[in-house]
Amino acid sequence: MSTVIYDIRYAFRLLARSPIVSFVAALSLGLGIGANTTIFSLVNEVFLKPLPLEEPSRLVSVFTVDERNRQGFGAFAPSSRPNLLDYRDRNQVFDGLVAHQFIPLSLAGGSEEPEQIPGELVMGEYFTVLGAPLALGRGFLPDEDAAPGGAPVTVLSYGLWQRRFGGDTAIVGKSVNVNGRAFTVVGVTGESFRGTNAIGGPQLWVPFAMYREVTTGFMRDNWESRRALNFNATARLKPGVTIEQAHANINAIATALAEAFPNENRGRSITLVPLAQATFNPVFRQNAVTAGGLLMVVVGLVLLIACANVANLLLARAAARKQEIAVRLSLGASRTRLVRQLLIESLVLAGVGALCGLMVTYWARAALQALRPPFLPADALSMALDGRVLLFTALVAGVTGILFGLAPALQFSRPDLAVELKDRTSQPSSSRGHFTVRNALVVAQVALSFVALVGAGLFLRSLGNARQIDTGFEAEQVAVLTFNLTSQGTPIDAAIERQREILERVRGLPGIEHASYASFAPLAGGGFARTVFLDGQDATDARAGRLVQINAVAEDYLVTVGIPLIRGRHFAATDAAESPRVVIVNETMAKRFWPDNDALGQTFRFFGQPQAIEVVGVARDSKYNQLGEDPQPFIYQPLRQVPQPAVTLHLRSRAPAEALGAARRVVQQMEPNMPLVGVFTMADVFEQALWAPRMGALLLAVFGALALALASIGVYGVMAYTV
Repeated sequence: MSTVIYDIRYAFRLLARSPIVSFVAALSLGLGIGANTTIFSLVNEVFLKPLPLEEPSRLVSVFTVDERNRQGFGAFAPSSRPNLLDYRDRNQVFDGLVAHQFIPLSLAGGSEEPEQIPGELVMGEYFTVLGAPLALGRGFLPDEDAAPGGAPVTVLSYGLWQRRFGGDTAIVGKSVNVNGRAFTVVGVTGESFRGTNAIGGPQLWVPFAMYREVTTGFMRDNWESRRALNFNATARLKPGVTIEQAHANINAIATALAEAFPNENRGRSITLVPLAQATFNPVFRQNAVTAGGLLMVVVGLVLLIACANVANLLLARAAARKQEIAVRLSLGASRTRLVRQLLIESLVLAGVGALCGLMVTYWARAALQALRPPFLPADALSMALDGRVLLFTALVAGVTGILFGLAPALQFSRPDLAVELKDRTSQPSSSRGHFTVRNALVVAQVALSFVALVGAGLFLRSLGNARQIDTGFEAEQVAVLTFNLTSQGTPIDAAIERQREILERVRGLPGIEHASYASFAPLAGGGFARTVFLDGQDATDARAGRLVQINAVAEDYLVTVGIPLIRGRHFAATDAAESPRVVIVNETMAKRFWPDNDALGQTFRFFGQPQAIEVVGVARDSKYNQLGEDPQPFIYQPLRQVPQPAVTLHLRSRAPAEALGAARRVVQQMEPNMPLVGVFTMADVFEQALWAPRMGALLLAVFGALALALASIGVYGVMAYTV
């Protein structure tokens, strides 16, 4: 042990003796290790960090499998509330099962203006089944989920409690205004609790009993429907029960439900996924894992370049120590002893580089937080430097130290004593083998940096191609903002009338050319789908229909967003609730549903509705959910025939930002307590849709430039030191 301590002290003296070499080596290692630690902290946060729940290994996510659509969301779909109640009450493998679903909630009170926050509607046993940590108070009681409307209670997230209520320790028992109604706070969750989500998560929870007060539209109307897949579910396995046993038991119940309710449940089964693998939908998980793996490979290349840098520097420095090493060997030092000392010197240097890397990571985390998607709050990603991240950094530093230190240690611990002990001032200082190793490292640096740069170039080119995608609508002169009048307790009929008043006021503003409503904006990822049955199909057999996404829009919507109408007519004020049902379909739906006929004048039905619906127009295809999606069938319904409590106001103006500000002021003057969300120009929405490819291109470009910089610094540093 004493010799190891001596070697460590000697290593620090060597670092101080050659400050320039030490600085270049530590900087190279710091950048390489810092890049790896930063990306690993992100991967750890999303994929590896266990949820702060009691015995999380016993928790599973419950998904519905739709046999008609196993390749898409149908492989991991939510479930209906009545079915989940049957699974909960009839199973023999769970200690508990709870349903939950995100809902937008309007929150007033506290230190800030009214705002819309992500909430979650949950069964009463939610906190108990999950084993969720609580900072204050308690979770919900079973009695608070028994009688509809009888328990206006809520649990706050730690972040919301700190941000909006200043961490008031007396918050339990006080009232907060949720959707225009007083809810009593009964608890505050632990700081790290985000529900069943790895990132983001709800900020406020309310029990199922309050669904009439906090839900609107499709969820509220289909609360008792077995067909409506509204809710996610999480269950806790009984001790000793395997996931395979639970899967068999639950699917036996699913089979019985399909036989008892064939129209609603035929073709549906259940799959169970460990909660650790379902912190976001498994449909997206594989793509996220691939992206994380790609980033780890790229930063691994950066670290290899840094290792080659330092190895070259150590080779150059070791050349000047040949006589020292030869003298020590001639005095009786063993080769093993010298190799150990040289490796300890490398590990000490790697340790200094790891400390520099942690400093780089600390700065880079702040940069990644600033570049997060706009829909994620500031506390959505903590990326904490926890024990797992620090252990990873230590392991990387250790492997790195051995990697760049092994070649110099092995090469210079076996000198030719007869030659090295002589006066060699007139002889070359390096052997052919020395130049061979150094040249190989230089070649490796250049090659690895070239690979990183090519990857960054490909991503940048892909980003450029994505910007050229034809969205099918005109984004440059359009702005949007979303609000929900019923979130303040306004009855739906009064809310619809108020929507019309707001629209008339906004249309009268100077500079606004067109204004209209829709249930969701393009590329906003919203909307819902319904099963369509053509004439002659059995509308009671769900398997015979086809799911099509729908957007409810007001008159003038297509003109406002710039989607051309190819054939037929636009919606009019006469397309009212008592009028015959009409729709406008897109080109893809017209071609796929009526390939041999003109879609105009054709009729169809939605599942569960006897009324025939006539196609009165065909609109051009556009992008509805994401830029890279393939053409898909789409339906526009008149908002007057299917009123929506939450609407998105679309504005067309030559100065969309100014028009958006004016419209926002009008809405806030008319409804001062109503929160506004999604206040963007469509150019902003377009940029948000490009967030993933833009982030990928940015990160790879940064790492590619870093690789090139390291290779350049390394080659220059080695040559300068050698000369």
